[in-house]
Amino acid sequence: MKNKFLALAAFGTAILGGAILSAPANAQIAQGSGPTSTINVNVSVPEILFLRTVQNANVVIAPSDLATGTGGLTALAGTTPPAYIGNDQTTGPAGTALSTASPFALTGPSVTKTITGAYIVWSNSPTGNYTVGITPGTFTDATYSNTLAVTVNSGSVGTKTALGLTHTTASDIGLDIPISATSPAGSYDGTLTVEAYRP
Repeated sequence: MKNKFLALAAFGTAILGGAILSAPANAQIAQGSGPTSTINVNVSVPEILFLRTVQNANVVIAPSDLATGTGGLTALAGTTPPAYIGNDQTTGPAGTALSTASPFALTGPSVTKTITGAYIVWSNSPTGNYTVGITPGTFTDATYSNTLAVTVNSGSVGTKTALGLTHTTASDIGLDIPISATSPAGSYDGTLTVEAYRP
């Protein structure tokens, strides 16, 4: 009886094992063989053009910017704008040897001064660039009503490369300040209007 039981158990196990081995695998749909459909998506990225400027800038013209031959000048403390004095002497008797030649020789029609780190533009321009325009106002000495026709150096304006929205690169502004042999001293106040745009 025991042998019959063992034989039946073995027979049942064999049948069960065969059934497991012969059963079909679960059906699978592999990636790439299933149905597909296309969705049209539009991603809209906003254009950013952000300008930051300094509020105030001081531009100081030194005697050496105006003319050569200024080595004999001494600054007077506490003067605004700075004042300088100087003197020399021509040897010989009065009326015969006094030199009338100016000790100052102007080096050009204007003086160029730079406002360092005057503005920064952040831009993600789709063209990769933007344009900077700088318009000077009237520069006037309020005390004497004298004026200077200050202009902006051409290298400070025009097309600039857009550097993105995280850079920290500041730009300078070069000013051409007209100076002549008769340009009056003074403290001239004016404005610069800086505009960034993408034509």
